[in-house]
Amino acid sequence: MQRHGVEFKGQTGEYFGIWIVNVLLSIITLGIYGAWAKVRDKKYMYGNTFIDGHSFDYHATGKQIFIGRLIVAVVLLGLGLLNAVNPLLYIVGILVLFCFIPFIVIRALRFNARVSSYRNVRFDFVGEIGEAFVTYFLIPLGNVFTLYLCSPFVTRASHRFTTNNARYGDRPMRFEADIGKYYTPFLIAIGLTIGGFILMSVIASGAMMGMSGALAEMMEAAETGTDPDPTQLGGLMGVILAFYLALFLVIVPAMLFYRAWVRNVHLNNTVLDERHHLESNVHPGRFIWIVVSNAFASLFTLGMMIPWGRIRLAKYMASVTAVNSEGSLDGYASDVQETTGVLSSEYMDLEGFDIDIGI
Repeated sequence: MQRHGVEFKGQTGEYFGIWIVNVLLSIITLGIYGAWAKVRDKKYMYGNTFIDGHSFDYHATGKQIFIGRLIVAVVLLGLGLLNAVNPLLYIVGILVLFCFIPFIVIRALRFNARVSSYRNVRFDFVGEIGEAFVTYFLIPLGNVFTLYLCSPFVTRASHRFTTNNARYGDRPMRFEADIGKYYTPFLIAIGLTIGGFILMSVIASGAMMGMSGALAEMMEAAETGTDPDPTQLGGLMGVILAFYLALFLVIVPAMLFYRAWVRNVHLNNTVLDERHHLESNVHPGRFIWIVVSNAFASLFTLGMMIPWGRIRLAKYMASVTAVNSEGSLDGYASDVQETTGVLSSEYMDLEGFDIDIGI
């Protein structure tokens, strides 16, 4: 078994040049250039992600993505007009659109797979609408009635659907994992959330008790019609802002913890063509630190540190990802054939969400 680590070679300086041009042109063109900006962004990220000395490639065009966004804009505009004409027609329109969601999901996943390649072999996606309906509607709907206690089933269903229907050329991918592997991080994340809420409530209660006098004076001022003391108002606003900041620091880390752990579960149980095993060793604490510190760095620099944050995260995620293959990847890649669907069919001009193919 040969281990091939993933390497990301992108540099902050290079990426900053692409990012700032994309931002400026998108602003100047009122967002129209955004489609071409996304293509430039993805080409850079894919082109700097290497396995065994070969990088990935992204083949979509700005025109394709622009048409997809235009379709979405027209649909949203149509719904807005229906709402202005007759709210009942608007509800009907929403229901009709809802019925098309499985179809849209399938085409989006297929588009994103087919415009991605490695060693000149494109990926593909062969999922069906019925399975998408079950995965993205029926199972999440059932989760609502369990008060989201079955969220691990939703996550596993999504991983099964996106992986078991993915193809590298004509070679299938396979994923299967026990539900217990998902419930472990889920229960830990819930525990972190509950513990954080308890701590936050204690701190908030103490702060509010300290501000009780100020609150009483503010209520008295409101009753008498006089202006409240600005310093007291500022102190109260400070307590409220601190509460929401604490809320952010409780919920976000728990969500990121779950995301990091299940990413490991997903990739560590994924096999390509029954001979190439994917590997992921994301450390939840390290992942949380990178994402949260990136967010604060970008916030305090008014977005100028976004390129640095993206490169930093990409380098880390690549460093903890690998492919364990039976034999040489060179010999294997030469045997893989493109699927007929990828070669003969036109790409759907619809922008979809990105899927993780094990990079």
